[in-house]
Amino acid sequence: MSAPNPIVGLGGRTDHIATVPHLDPARLQLSPEEGSVLALVGRVERIDSVLSRSSLGEARTIAVLLSLRAKGAIVPARVVQRAPPAAPVVDAAMAEEVDLEPEQKRDIIEMERSLDGMDHHAVLGVARGASPQEVKQAYYNASRRFHPDRYFGKNLGSFRARLERIFKRLTDAHNALSRQEPPRAAPSTPPPAAPRVPTTPAPVAPPARTVSGSHFAAVKPAAAPTPPPAAAPPEDPESEARRAERQARFARHPYMARSHKLTELIARGRAATARGDFERAYQDFNHVLSLDPKNREVTQLLMEARRKHDLSRAQAEVDRGQQLEMSGDFAGAQAAYKLAVSLNGDHPEAAYQAARVGRELTQDAQEVLKLAQRAVELKPGRADYQLLLAQVLLVAGQKKQAKHHFEEVVRLDPDNADARAGLKKLRWTFT
Repeated sequence: MSAPNPIVGLGGRTDHIATVPHLDPARLQLSPEEGSVLALVGRVERIDSVLSRSSLGEARTIAVLLSLRAKGAIVPARVVQRAPPAAPVVDAAMAEEVDLEPEQKRDIIEMERSLDGMDHHAVLGVARGASPQEVKQAYYNASRRFHPDRYFGKNLGSFRARLERIFKRLTDAHNALSRQEPPRAAPSTPPPAAPRVPTTPAPVAPPARTVSGSHFAAVKPAAAPTPPPAAAPPEDPESEARRAERQARFARHPYMARSHKLTELIARGRAATARGDFERAYQDFNHVLSLDPKNREVTQLLMEARRKHDLSRAQAEVDRGQQLEMSGDFAGAQAAYKLAVSLNGDHPEAAYQAARVGRELTQDAQEVLKLAQRAVELKPGRADYQLLLAQVLLVAGQKKQAKHHFEEVVRLDPDNADARAGLKKLRWTFT
């Protein structure tokens, strides 16, 4: 049975929320309000307790909690009561709502917890004295499980930091063990060289001469006629079969098989990029780089697939924000718009919508100002962008800059009543 008065995006008021383990608040650039509410959450706390203890008021505290949830700072938590009653046990990591199966979560958590007690061989799962090829194969096998890029495009929450730590240890172990030189074989004694036998050049016969009158004329020997090329003997069926077998064996050679695999993956990745399936393209290009890490062409293709994926995802977040705003979820809409800006910093509509909703929610004034300025920088010909920036500047006390943008709105839209009212309000300031 669900708790009464549920809060969309958080849960019931009697549910628990927890701070993500190993959270770095500096990396998230939290506002003062977000920092104060996060301190109330602590390690784990009930939602109604946070609301009652906050000095911001219930509505504002709910908006800040939703913002912290969107930034990945807090997650829903499950509190398990032991018998006899004891301190609550929080399984925040396993309860975190991310795009991972429970088995994948457990695998990542257990691997991360074991890192501190393992050396390079244990991290890769190879025996001491393993050959470079065994080390390389173990590294590739582990990368398929723990490489952060394997989950490209998915919501990983706190598990992204865990994967990055695991993969760094795997890479360090691979580099350290790969630098160990294998024992060198004893040099073999080359066989003694055969004695050189001097050869005597054959005597050269003098040129033949013939008598013509009283003079001798040199006569060149006649050149032997060039025989016609011999016709190739017809190839019998047995020779043809042997040739086909050799070609098939050559095609099965590891180098040729690897080259064919790389060509196939690159072609498939290009096709996926062309049809907009960026997740498929990313997987194929990343597979190529796991087999050929120095392939610059595929590195560029991978970066391009990621860029196009981010552009597509940014537009999807703008559309989602507009739907959330229509349903009355302004905090959720603001989180979607800001996510779109982080995915594509050159999306003017995302910056404008994030600034507009942030202003309505009375969020950080400096952040709202930066977003509004970014929208105008990207698209100065939009009157609504100019008007929003002018209004934000006016509230911030920057009257001269506000007047400039109000005038720009009137130039773009002469009948704009809001801009004319703003100029009228500022008229006496600049007389």
